[in-house]
Amino acid sequence: MIKKSILAFTFLTSTILASGDLTLPGERWVAQFNGYVCAAFTDFTPQPQSHQDISVEFETLTTDRTLDNALIKATFVEDGEVCRYSAILFADNAAFTSTLVDSKAYSTNGNSECLNGKALLDSQFQLNDYLYYGHPHNLSFMLPESDLSGICPAGATHIGANFVVKGIIK
Repeated sequence: MIKKSILAFTFLTSTILASGDLTLPGERWVAQFNGYVCAAFTDFTPQPQSHQDISVEFETLTTDRTLDNALIKATFVEDGEVCRYSAILFADNAAFTSTLVDSKAYSTNGNSECLNGKALLDSQFQLNDYLYYGHPHNLSFMLPESDLSGICPAGATHIGANFVVKGIIK
């Protein structure tokens, strides 16, 4: 655990001053976003309202060889401007949970601070369960969402941002 914490701290300190998206040293596996799910092995569902409101578009998920460290990249719109978002997550693979280590959001043309969209996504990735299932392999981060009526079964409190593994980064 100490070794993993040191690695997470290294990611945090090495990316604070970097321009552009955060980076994940030693990227090994790549997955593409392919939709939202309410549970493993279920059909795709519409985007939750909070993501519709800011036009969230997830792009990729990459992990290192250990599968403990992941980098998610996305875009959203704030103040009429396109914002890039990247987040490094640390996974507890035995518990199927992930924790936000660091994140960054910035306007692609510098006309927005992108603070509200970043705050929403950070809150959703702060600490959550993830599902790993199927073939090809799927990984869904179960994001808390206040209103899933009409999208997921009654009483649902989380929706999965689902990524499908595409292969090894060479």
